[in-house]
Amino acid sequence: MKIKLLFLLIAFNVSQTFAEWTQQVSNTNETLLGVSFTDQMTGFTVGTSGKILHTTNGGGQWTNQTSGTSSFLRDVFFTDPVTGTIVGESGLIKRTTNGGLNWTNQISNTTEHLVHVHFINSQTGIASGQNGVIITTSNGGINWILRSSGVTVELAGVMMVDNSIAYAAGFTGTILKTTNGGINWAQQVSGLTSELRSVYFVNSNTGYIAGYNGRILKTTNGGINWTQQTSTTANNLFSICFSNATTGTAVGTAKILNTTNGGDTWTAQAVSFTGDLYCVAFANVNTGWTVGQTGRIYYTNNGGVGINSISTEIPDSYSLSQNYPNPFNPVTILEFGITKPGFVSLKIYDALGKEVSTLINESLNPGTYKYDFDASGLVSGIHFYTIKINEYSATKKMLLIK
Repeated sequence: MKIKLLFLLIAFNVSQTFAEWTQQVSNTNETLLGVSFTDQMTGFTVGTSGKILHTTNGGGQWTNQTSGTSSFLRDVFFTDPVTGTIVGESGLIKRTTNGGLNWTNQISNTTEHLVHVHFINSQTGIASGQNGVIITTSNGGINWILRSSGVTVELAGVMMVDNSIAYAAGFTGTILKTTNGGINWAQQVSGLTSELRSVYFVNSNTGYIAGYNGRILKTTNGGINWTQQTSTTANNLFSICFSNATTGTAVGTAKILNTTNGGDTWTAQAVSFTGDLYCVAFANVNTGWTVGQTGRIYYTNNGGVGINSISTEIPDSYSLSQNYPNPFNPVTILEFGITKPGFVSLKIYDALGKEVSTLINESLNPGTYKYDFDASGLVSGIHFYTIKINEYSATKKMLLIK
């Protein structure tokens, strides 16, 4: 009796988070350095030895494209499913306007290694790299103009906010800003001397930078002040991106971090990889990819948020509880119980019955689970959530108010 009671107490207090980043098959061992998605289906990743991979089904299948080079391809950015730019070693720039069926070399006017590229539309873009190089284009790369950054360190990250404002981040704690399309650059104070690898702005004032030793910086005044955030890791971080004003992801050495409150807290997400993840991209708040060493590609369709097992005690019956809070904005908790091992499907539907998100699509053991659902990407109004487990099926209504 005591043994049984002890087991139940232990089972009741077990809390486990299941990994929600799953590995996709890349069919390559090349290091992948950049990734870009324009929607949930269409994406590209690039890497060493001239590797270009393309998917039209969200990474369910990745196919090789012909790059015409064996050089390192360091980054890729697409503004729509057919228009994209790749940068790489020795000033290499390649451009496609047909979804990668053909890649055309462009004249970069530099022989420095280019490591990052960003466009705000099909015509206006910027690239940065080693020895302080920055180049800009306003005509889709027909002409790239070499700019004077005023520094000689590697600028590993760069991003345009609009036609005039852009930011760059680099080694020795370097942060640069331009307000005239890259003609002039002013240094900002980071308070760091370590390597900064990635920069991302959600608007003209609010931005984030990630770098070595787990450093994450944030500004809310256009870089006048940068403050350090608590990342909970000392691992090197190579890439950071945000899918909305408050939800972001940073990746690095054996690490994926997530925030849903603008970086006030960063939470580690489970990933079964001990190497470097070099780039992360999200198509929306839930759907994202990260790439890295040995051809690794990891995918999430729920923002990397895990399913939490709150009890392994076997319930008396299958159940789907009413979400709480309800109404909600934008996060609510969905809780359900399983009596037998089986394949679980948990999906979200809009008021017209159209499926808008798949939260769970995997086998689970008996127990009670909860799912933290972030509806940032949905419109206000009534939504439904439906669970199917073995012979059990249930649907409940919830109200999102923004």
